[in-house]
Amino acid sequence: MKRKGILVLSVFAIVFSFSSCKVSKQYVQYVSKKENIEAPNIKKVIVISTDNVSLREFKKTFDKNFRDNSTFSFDYLDEFSKKMNVSALFADVSIDASSKTYSALNKNDADYVIHFSNFEITNRVESRQTGGMGMNGMGGMSTTTTLEYCVITVKVEIYDAKTDKEILDFVAIGEESVFLFNFTKTFQKAKEKSIDHIINYLKSGQTEYKIY
Repeated sequence: MKRKGILVLSVFAIVFSFSSCKVSKQYVQYVSKKENIEAPNIKKVIVISTDNVSLREFKKTFDKNFRDNSTFSFDYLDEFSKKMNVSALFADVSIDASSKTYSALNKNDADYVIHFSNFEITNRVESRQTGGMGMNGMGGMSTTTTLEYCVITVKVEIYDAKTDKEILDFVAIGEESVFLFNFTKTFQKAKEKSIDHIINYLKSGQTEYKIY
């Protein structure tokens, strides 16, 4: 019975240690909100993007999948607009790949404009230590694992096209850990998460997520 009791306590300690490792992280930061987006479900949106991409890490992966910064920018716009239309947050979301700045955009048919800029692609390395359980149910050898994350950051600015005022801006982040050296899938997942975080924030105001 004593041995069984020790085993139960050890399992409980391990479960507790894993649950206590669950932390929240802000993936939408530096929010500056001047006005609310009014009745979005009946409004039309145009999405534009600059081609400025700061490529600090994952250069080989970037070059493998995108011809240049413009290709990446258009891919981001295209994926974002498709997800936004599926979300039905706005009545219609379209892209203008030729206009790089708000001032250069023909916005006569738009209620709001979403502008992406300052893309940054980098990495984050994280070390985690886990404890093992010995033969007697007590603590054993601990091991350290290292995880590399692809991190994609983008600045988001939203304008009221009728008044030409910037009403909201923030920075959105998406990240994904490298698994089995599949850098392309990791890059794509980080990009998708940055888009999801933008949409979730616009829908619900969510900025924080449980990461592990």
